Parts: sequence; structure tokens; C-alpha cells
Amino acid sequence: MFVEALRDFRRTWPQLILSDLLARAFAFAVLTPVVGLLFKLFLATTPTGVVTDSAIAGFLLHPTGFLAVVVVSAATIGIVFLETGPIMVIGFGAIENRRVTWLDAFKYTYRRVIAIMQLVWYGLVRLLLIALPFFAAIGALYVLFLRAYDINYYLANKPPVFLAVVAITGVLVIVMTAWMLVKFAGWLFALPMALFEGMGGKQAMRASERITFGQRRRISLWLIEWTVVVMLLSTFAPFAIIRLADLLIPREPSRILLLLFGLSAALLLSALANFAVTVFSAVLFPLLVLRLYRSFAGPGELSPGLDYWETLGARVSYKIPGKRILVGCVAALAVIIAGMYLIMRDNAWKEPVQIIAHRGGAAVAPENTMAAFKRGIADGADWIELDVQENADGVVVVEHDRDFMRKAKVNLDVSKATAADLASIDIGSYFAPEFSDQCVSTLREVLELAKGKAGVFIELKYYGRDQALEANVVDVVEQAGMAAHVVIMSLDYNGLRKMAALRPDWTYGLLNAVALGDLTKLDVNFLGITAKAASFRTIRAIHRRGMKVYAWTINDPVQMSVMMSRGVDGIITDQVALAKHVKDFREELTFVGRIALWIAGETGLLHGLGQASEPHDA
Repeated sequence: MFVEALRDFRRTWPQLILSDLLARAFAFAVLTPVVGLLFKLFLATTPTGVVTDSAIAGFLLHPTGFLAVVVVSAATIGIVFLETGPIMVIGFGAIENRRVTWLDAFKYTYRRVIAIMQLVWYGLVRLLLIALPFFAAIGALYVLFLRAYDINYYLANKPPVFLAVVAITGVLVIVMTAWMLVKFAGWLFALPMALFEGMGGKQAMRASERITFGQRRRISLWLIEWTVVVMLLSTFAPFAIIRLADLLIPREPSRILLLLFGLSAALLLSALANFAVTVFSAVLFPLLVLRLYRSFAGPGELSPGLDYWETLGARVSYKIPGKRILVGCVAALAVIIAGMYLIMRDNAWKEPVQIIAHRGGAAVAPENTMAAFKRGIADGADWIELDVQENADGVVVVEHDRDFMRKAKVNLDVSKATAADLASIDIGSYFAPEFSDQCVSTLREVLELAKGKAGVFIELKYYGRDQALEANVVDVVEQAGMAAHVVIMSLDYNGLRKMAALRPDWTYGLLNAVALGDLTKLDVNFLGITAKAASFRTIRAIHRRGMKVYAWTINDPVQMSVMMSRGVDGIITDQVALAKHVKDFREELTFVGRIALWIAGETGLLHGLGQASEPHDA
């Protein structure tokens, strides 16, 4: 089957690739915005039109949120099917030794759009019925066994109960995935049947289940093999580009033009390789399914019939000549180099990036302790970042977790701890014995330390027991004379709005790991986003709204450099000295040197870019 599908691909690849590109363009320009609009309509039922982090679970469990997931998922899968349909029609023509143009394939597929959407809806509902009991069981495991202490304790210490829950969850996920895989194997021929046998969606799915009965294990193994092949191909392509780039890039730093040329070529090759892998996997899979369909289910037919262009013949028709592709690549490379040359003439360009010591610099001292804050300031941080909540006395103290299990193995919530309790808890020995004298600090103490030395990012932590956190923070900051040198941030947007109602002229920012909706529409001064989210496009969109962007938690030097190149306003890091070194090193480079460093990082020629922020870093 694979050899036959490859032969179909070889004979029709110009039409197949053009069809795939146009389908993606149509989806991007028309269908995807429609899906986005649908989701915005559902989000309009929320107070802000945006749902972030912990609030996402509540939104999805609400009937409106659940309906939003179902509708948007159906529309998204429908887009994939509408992209796949024309490829199958062209492939069907190849099997019949007839050439089908991309335009005829599109017309044919979109005449069957109702049947395709019926197929999508019916399949999605059945998959949800399979998944819901498993998700409910996983949620019950969390509520029953992992709610006693702060989640960071379980993540850091991995007690037996946590490992048991993870193991059971893993088994549940494997069973659910296997069940879904077998179901998908039974539905594999539903799309071809809807296209070539004139069936409705539900009828096509049932017919596919009937034909594949007794063969689903074999088909499931084939699907697993295909997935593994695509994953290996996706891994090998970047590796091959890196090895090729090593040959293109000169080792002598003085040969700057050749260095820039080599890096630009590597960037272009990397983009082309990723594109080729994506298109190849997206096009070849439908052809394989089509060949399997013909061997299992019979011939089918293109009905209503198409006016075939001509007999396909044994040789490919190059409607997209290779020479044009080559010329396009050369032109793209020239544009990249010319653009860099024009930009590097601006020698006055400077990077205003700020370095923020995450919890004081948690890589070199126990987090959120006076030792960490002193070290962060000494290492050159522009700002120190800390987490605050109220203790039992209503005093604003500096602590990230809900309790002290992770750092001190003390089962005591911060909100129930008195000043005497806090003074007796050692929160430094877990990091190293020499920090055994470290205990929980108050916000007032840290502000007095930082005054005149560094600004302070204050993250408001909400665990459901705060009484007057916002007002207390305002009092402490103003009494310390630090109002002009603090910024307030939180994962909780409602908390920020409460704070802004008290002091509207202060600077506020939303810290975010996961979001539904457009964060730039929120009334804040900056956004703290993860490294994965901090793309060029996202950063530009945030800047256009007049907001600043801070990326967290960045501890890898290559990733630091890439984030600086992408234009973030600040880097939140545990490694303050390292970030300062990267910033100083970049300032000594010419602009073209920084461009070369950025390209090397983006293409993987430097290592460490894949290290990502974790939600529990917030």
C-alpha cells in the first residue's frame, strides 16, 4: 500500500501540493476566522471575553463552555476534513489513471460538505462519550488524593500517593487512547465512503465500521506505525539541517558576510524542511487511506462524474516547475540578506530588556527568602519578583505556595500561620544547609531591602482565604515609599482589577500560562507570558496595544538571547547573573552579530531553545 501511495504521490504531486496549499490558505483566510468568531461568541458570555489559567477548568465544566468546546472542535475537525477531501479526490483520479485538477477536486469536495460535517459531528460525539468517564475519573483522583497540600509539593517531592495517582492516570490515558484508536480505525474509511459512495455521514461511519470489523487491530497497528514514522521524520529533518548548516557556516568570526549568508541559508532550509515534512505527511496519509479503502471496500466512483482533464500517464506533469521553486528560494534568501544588511546599518539600536529576578533568583538561593533577594540585587537584577499572601494576622508575607510542605515538610497553610509560626519555620535548608537561618519574610522587609537598589514585581497569590490583600499591599508599599518602584501582577485578573480600583495610576500586569481569548483586550499595562507563547507575532500584537511583554521563566542562555531578539521588554529568570552576562555580551556585538546569534538560536544551531516555562513557575 505504501509503495502504491508513493507512486500516486509521485505522479500527481504538483496538483496535490497546490491543493494542500490552497486548502490551508482558504482555511486560514476564511474557515479559521469563522471558528474564531464562534469561540468569541461563547467567550462573550464571560465578564471579560477572556478566560485564563485556573478559570479555564470552570469555564469548560459549565454548559456554555462545554458546548463551546464541542462546537469549536467540530468546526476545527471539519476544516481538516475539508482540506483532506480534495487530496483524496485527486488521489482517486490517480488510481483510475485520470488527472483531476485541484479546482475540480475542490468543487467535488465542497458539494459533499453536509455529509462531511455530519460525519464530523457524529464521530466527535462518540469520542466525547468515550473520553468523559476517563476525564471524570482523573478529576476524581486529583480531588480525592492531591488536594491535601499545595500542588507544588507533589510536583517537587513526588510522594508515593502522587506517584500512584500518576501511574493510575497513565493507565487510564493509555486505555482511553487505545479505545479511541480502535474506534478511529473502524471509522478510517468513512470519509472516502462519504466522498465516493454518496453516503451520509452517519451511514458512512457505520459502513466503515462494518467493513473494518475483524481488521481493526491490524489497522490500529498501521496507524501507530505511521505516527512513529512521521515523528521520526519530524525529528530527523531538523537534525539534518543542523548538520548541513555546520558545513555552510564558516568558523572564523571575522568572515561576517559568509557567516550571515550561511545562517540565512540555514534558516531558509529549516523553513523549507519543516514545510516539506508537514506537506508530505498531510498529503501522503490520505493517499494511504485511499489505497486501503480500495483494497477493503471496493472501487466506489466519482459521482457526479468529473470532466477528467486527461489521462494521467506514467510521468508527472510539472505544473509547478522545479526551476521556479529554485528561483523562489534564491529570491527569498536574497531578501533575507538584504533586509539584514539594511537593518545592521542602524548602529544606534539598543535593547531595553529588563532582568527580573524570579523569586529573588531561585537557582542560586532558596526562593522568596532574604538571601535570594540580596543575591538577586547583587547579581544585577533590575527588578526582584516575589509572591505575597496574607497570614493569620493579616500581615502581607512573601511566600509562593499555599502551605510549607514543599520547602519545610510542615503541614501548615500560610493563611493559618501566625508571626510566631512563620519565625520558626526553616524554609532554606531544603536548598542547602547554609541557608538554615532563612524564614518567611514580610513584604515590608523586602521593600526596605530593595529600596534604592531595585524595583519590585509583586505577584498577588489567591488561595481563597485572602481578606484584604489588595488594601494591605497598598498600605505596605506606600509606607515604604516604594509606590513608584513597584509593579503588581497576578494570575487572577479580578484581583488586579480590585487593586487598580484602589490605585489606578500604578502599573499592573497579568501573568498567564494558558488562556482562551485575546489577552491584549484586558485592561492591564503588561502581560507576563511563557516562552512558548512569546512568538514574534504575539509580542508585536501586545506591543501594538501599548502593553509590555515579560517572558517567564527563562533560564537557558540561548533562549534568553532569542527572547531578547524577539523584542520582549523583560526576562523573568532564576539565573540573574547568567541573564546579565547574556545581555552584556549582546550589547558588545554589532547588530548583525545579534542577528546571527538569533538565527542560530531559532534554527537550533545553538542548543537549549526547547526549554520551556512550566505553569508552576508562576
